[in-house]
Amino acid sequence: MLEPPSYERELAIAQDVALAAADVLRRHRAGRLEIDYKAGDELVTAAELEADAVIRAGLARAFPDDAICTEETGDSPERLLRKRVWIVDPLDSTGNYIKRGDEFAVSIGLAVDGVAVLGVVCNPARGELFAGCEGRGATLNGAPVRASDVAGLERAQLTVSRKELRNGLAAVASSLSLRPVASMAYRLARVAAGIDDGSFCATRRKTWGICAGVALVSAAGGRASLLDGGEIRFDRRELRQPQPLVAAGRSLHPLLLATVAGFAGSLADKLA
Repeated sequence: MLEPPSYERELAIAQDVALAAADVLRRHRAGRLEIDYKAGDELVTAAELEADAVIRAGLARAFPDDAICTEETGDSPERLLRKRVWIVDPLDSTGNYIKRGDEFAVSIGLAVDGVAVLGVVCNPARGELFAGCEGRGATLNGAPVRASDVAGLERAQLTVSRKELRNGLAAVASSLSLRPVASMAYRLARVAAGIDDGSFCATRRKTWGICAGVALVSAAGGRASLLDGGEIRFDRRELRQPQPLVAAGRSLHPLLLATVAGFAGSLADKLA
């Protein structure tokens, strides 16, 4: 019987590369930020472009046979042709970064045969490095962490996006204890570490902001799924997931899933 892969080398290199990218983001933010627009009128900074280049170079040097898909370089056919794909967002929540907030993150995930198996999420402003992979658990700054074992929604601390809160989520989910956090990758990492009990979104998310976080939640004993309970896969042709996602500890996940499914449809038009 074959031994399952340990991903020890992959995890070590992904952490080193994430920390190098975090240094780039901190250095740029110490001075005047260079800000531009990319396709779709989305903001982009010179900082994330440099961080993206650092991450791509480091991963390509270490794993030349793997595909690398990043938000700043866009999609390519290789993502669907290779067994192993690194899925990267060099700066998740550019808006928070530009506003000098502390909820942005570097997100580096590895998907094998379409399944997220490894994740590293670094919050440079708070000095937090979350890392984990299939079969090895998860850590925060080197210390082991686990997803929450909270089983009831009445005690659960949940994180969501500010935009969704403003656009109707606060009204339909008033019975839940909701806290806004900018970066989706960071929200998922916090669920993996048990800092928050769960997180969800009411809109479909793109691949690069969630791959690392999904892997972390799973490695930490939690569960992240699509709104219908299905698996979040990273070998779909479309980069945006087909449904919103819900992540939480194993005990809380089914309750949170059912609750979010009950109101997500009513928000679809407002949040589109």
